[in-house]
Amino acid sequence: MALEFKLPDVGEGIAEGEIVKWLVAVGDAVEEHQPVVEVMTDKATVEVPAPQAGTITEFRANEGDVVPVGSVIFVLEAGAAAPAAAPSVEAPAAVAPAPSGGGATIEFQLPDVGEGIAEGEIVQWLVAEGVTVEEHQPVVEVMTDKATVEVPAPAPGRIAKILVQPGEVVPIGTVLFHLETAGAAAPAMASVGAAAAPATSTPAPAAAPMATPSGNGRGNGKVLAVPSARRVARDLGVDLSQVSGTGRNGVIRRKDVEAFFESGGAAAVAAPATPALARAAAPPVAIPVGERETRVAFRGVRRKIAEAMARSKFTATHFTVVEELDVTDLVALRKKAKAIGAEQGIKVTYMPFIMKACANALFKFPELNSQLDESTNEIVTYHYVNLGIATDTKNGLIVPVIPEVQSKGLLQLGAELGELAERTREGKVKPEELQGGTFTITNAGNIGGTLATPIINFPEVGILGVHRIVKRPGVIETPNGDEIGVRHYMNLSISVDHRLVDGASAARFLVYMKELLENPGLLSL
Repeated sequence: MALEFKLPDVGEGIAEGEIVKWLVAVGDAVEEHQPVVEVMTDKATVEVPAPQAGTITEFRANEGDVVPVGSVIFVLEAGAAAPAAAPSVEAPAAVAPAPSGGGATIEFQLPDVGEGIAEGEIVQWLVAEGVTVEEHQPVVEVMTDKATVEVPAPAPGRIAKILVQPGEVVPIGTVLFHLETAGAAAPAMASVGAAAAPATSTPAPAAAPMATPSGNGRGNGKVLAVPSARRVARDLGVDLSQVSGTGRNGVIRRKDVEAFFESGGAAAVAAPATPALARAAAPPVAIPVGERETRVAFRGVRRKIAEAMARSKFTATHFTVVEELDVTDLVALRKKAKAIGAEQGIKVTYMPFIMKACANALFKFPELNSQLDESTNEIVTYHYVNLGIATDTKNGLIVPVIPEVQSKGLLQLGAELGELAERTREGKVKPEELQGGTFTITNAGNIGGTLATPIINFPEVGILGVHRIVKRPGVIETPNGDEIGVRHYMNLSISVDHRLVDGASAARFLVYMKELLENPGLLSL
């Protein structure tokens, strides 16, 4: 039996995916769950496995193609022993006979998403027990260490039982809820447990029609919209099927929903007709009159940050050094670079200069560009610089990574930094962009504060703190003697893991950075 394997509507706003790399060839025999193709969405790059054993008979997309949801990406001829109904590409939800009627009960599991995700935290239930849901309707919000996403229903039916409560952290494979389906047996389809795993797919019969996305963001009869658009639509009571999308293939963007709402379109949209669309009770956003305190569960990104900070603080032996810099010449040079960057549409801040100086200093003092491999009891020193840039977002402090900083110019660093920071704040950073850092810079200077002692981004051995630039009188050496003038000053601090880095090395590192940034022309050498 030939199965046309489609990129599905996973219910999380994934509208399209790019074929990165085929991992097998046409004619190859594959096992169930064997990786077949790498697909990249705006959330992650993941390996899509075979839904069952068989032979790959056809590729319907080439490497580099961007295909919309619902597109057939390959054809699989199932083996003789293959089950009649193909399961999901991920751990299939267990299916048992329903207690009544002719349907079945799906025991919906948190799947192995194939990217090192070991567990997920239940943030909130979006429906209640006993509620009837549609296929792909969001049921529960789950947070992993990559993202917080809405998990959709694998089939239409009734939520028979909720097995985990908000705030619980459960491992992969845990049954989250029971879904009773009506009529014919339900498809054995697992949830997409995280936005970092959009590659889950359910094969469809060869005769299944496939519609081309139209101007209102519909593909296969379903609305295609990015996650932020779906969330705003729910908050504003907007029916996405009435919104015209301006994205590729008619994908609905957040601005489309907001424009529709501002034009008065939402006034004609009634509140959701079924209680299935109503969220479970959430913590209050305002303090009730007469109350002197509120309590909100300690979970989500904030708890993940807390766990990482505690692990770092109580594992790495922290030692901090501070140096004051006269950056008057840097301020003048940055002003010129800002004008040049603006001509190319690049916003040049002080960070590219600091990143370049940091990379140069790390090559001069490589013990700070290292990590301790505790599994082998070895110190690993990196001969390249991948800088993590701590970024303030509404979901907490996120650290995306700029790779190979040592080989990039100031304008390129400025462009990459601006683009990556914007996507990080919008929640569109890819999982692989949060990995592979060798050293981290945290910059609170644009907020305020003259000095801080940052906590190391473990297992790295050092983190550089950048603080605000202030103007004040300073002594200037001239041929005629010392003079007083207005100067620009900035503090840099570095926290190091004293188990691997001596205080003297940390001090020398900052002295070298001081030399480079006080004389920024040296950065070109």
